[in-house]
Amino acid sequence: MRGTSSLVGQYARDNKGMKVNQSPKGEQADPLRRISFKYRAGPAALRCLSDGSAYFASPSELNDCLEAKFDHSSAADYIACMDRSIRSIARQRGRAGGFTVPESELTSYKEKNARGNASFQEATRRVGIYSTASRPDNQPMWAYYCDNSKGFCFELEWSDAVLGRYQIAPVGVLYSSVPRVHNRADIFDTLIREEAELHPDWSMDRILEETRSDFFRFRFDMLNTCRAVSIKHSDWAHEHEVRFVTPRAGLLPIMSQMLKRVYYVRTDFPEWGPVMMLLHQLYPDVELAELTFQHIEPYVEVRRMTGKLVPIHESKRVGGLEDA
Repeated sequence: MRGTSSLVGQYARDNKGMKVNQSPKGEQADPLRRISFKYRAGPAALRCLSDGSAYFASPSELNDCLEAKFDHSSAADYIACMDRSIRSIARQRGRAGGFTVPESELTSYKEKNARGNASFQEATRRVGIYSTASRPDNQPMWAYYCDNSKGFCFELEWSDAVLGRYQIAPVGVLYSSVPRVHNRADIFDTLIREEAELHPDWSMDRILEETRSDFFRFRFDMLNTCRAVSIKHSDWAHEHEVRFVTPRAGLLPIMSQMLKRVYYVRTDFPEWGPVMMLLHQLYPDVELAELTFQHIEPYVEVRRMTGKLVPIHESKRVGGLEDA
């Protein structure tokens, strides 16, 4: 037997330094693995194991009525943030600089900013979101996402190969009780400071040139989208959610590449037996673990289990479980 503290995974950075379950400016040692946990009721677990897919839902399909709901900052606030960012980096390099819009061009700039905001808002409606948790022993999650523990918790490992092939971006949910006003220039500030830190020998002109590159623009759009769809009210903070975001909602055939361990609490529900058989047939290398909650120490226990087929006569076999 062993406690779940040894089983809870940590999260790795993506290729450009953004950490899962943490804001871009957070501080944390580099972790070794990118692991999260998906709580599933019996029917949903059976369905996704059968077809081998993970469903990335659109924001409107999730159970929070405020998913991806926010207001845009004004054009003036956008300009001010851009100006502060560029001035700060220029000052570090002993240069003068900033971002201003001439009065004669301000009207057209505001219209352009409004079009950009509208396009950005539409992109946030199209994304797919796969909601996971940061640990497998969250009792409320077992209660309402696993139908009073009549379900399973999947331990998933997100490899760079899977993330890259399907354009999946890991992002931690930020919980807040303040009004949601999204300023896309905040992400510009994060990215230009990152470029300045990564390239201390670059001139200010070279840094500004990089901000106009296709790759910088791609990251700017992606990180803005991920941030906008991953802010929830503080009432949801107990879920400690880790999200994986794709450009489009839909099914992705990735379960066999990610599933590492399956946790269960109860066995007295219809899908338990069929799920055990599916794991034996389609996921033979996936580990199985029984999780027990107690009112005394240890409050949580995890036992690794193994499944085996027990012959009962020549034409039929029955499955069983035993401690690993």
